[in-house]
Amino acid sequence: MEDIVRLDGRPATIKDVAAHAGVSVATVSAVINSNKYVSPDLAHRVHESIAALGYERNSLAQGLKKHTSQTIGLIISDITNPYFTSVARGVEDVANARGYSLILGNTDEDLKKEMSYFRLLESKRADGLIVAVTLGNHGYLRSWPANRLPVVSIDRLPSELCVDAVLIDNVAGAYQAVEHLITLGHERIGIVTGLPGITTTEERLAGYQQALEAHGIPLDPALIAEGNSRIDGGERAALQLLTQKAAQPTALFVTSGLMVIGALQAIDWVGLRCPQDIALVGFDDFEWAAVMHPRLTTVRQPTYEIGQKAAQLLFERLEKRDTAPQIVRLQPQLIIRESSGAALQSSTTPEEMPIDVEYQEFLITDDMSLA
Repeated sequence: MEDIVRLDGRPATIKDVAAHAGVSVATVSAVINSNKYVSPDLAHRVHESIAALGYERNSLAQGLKKHTSQTIGLIISDITNPYFTSVARGVEDVANARGYSLILGNTDEDLKKEMSYFRLLESKRADGLIVAVTLGNHGYLRSWPANRLPVVSIDRLPSELCVDAVLIDNVAGAYQAVEHLITLGHERIGIVTGLPGITTTEERLAGYQQALEAHGIPLDPALIAEGNSRIDGGERAALQLLTQKAAQPTALFVTSGLMVIGALQAIDWVGLRCPQDIALVGFDDFEWAAVMHPRLTTVRQPTYEIGQKAAQLLFERLEKRDTAPQIVRLQPQLIIRESSGAALQSSTTPEEMPIDVEYQEFLITDDMSLA
């Protein structure tokens, strides 16, 4: 073996490794790819040379040979939303375990940005894509070459694409939240909805309506206020409900985690106390929900599992492209804490009250094939 490594600053090649180890290029290739028997002594020499030269495989060249880039894309609609942080971690962990890298794109609910990310990932020869589609007309997706760039949808279901999807049973989650407030004696329950026109918003509103109907409570349009799934929208919508001329709500159901922050700001701004004057249940359970004052009653989504399952479906699609698309719906959990007033309705003190009371265990309800 050569004792001195001189490459004049250029990256080491497989030929350099072979020369340094005193073996053939074929032997180095066999060691790297583990596809042929190489004696332990030769394999050790090759690994020593790789370390000495700092040799790194050219993943692009390897990808061109194998027609794969070993990368997948994740396009999310709002990078400020902690929901997507946990989802992205689930996707990344599955991808990394398979030797894949992750390219992340944030659209800020901008359809043009979404389209540009789709085209960018295709040009980068990404092997597949996981996306939370933005609000708007996705007509361009009807002609999208899903066979060339497989797509898995998360959080929202685009009607323009017949693709695999991982969603939450939003109707069930909203129903549980509203029924919880009803069992505490509330009948005037306001709802702060998210972005209009997306399946997540529509399904959570449907769950709210179904719970009221099941308990014989008339639907009052004055108790429905639209937010924009962000903090400012939650504050604006909550203020609308809490200051209206009609009878004010005694409880609020806020359908996204970021809007809950805005709703709490609105409650404080009008001089009310939560839950003594106004009960509150949110959707999304983040780490800060259990340490806020009051501790928040929320509908918990299995966000990490959403990312995991989406990545698993994508890799299954890459292996079997001709199978029927699947819709997987995961079950949420209602986590009862102080903001809904449950502790106040109990003979126990808040300190004695369990932090998390789960209404329903997490499970996968269905793997349905799309028609």
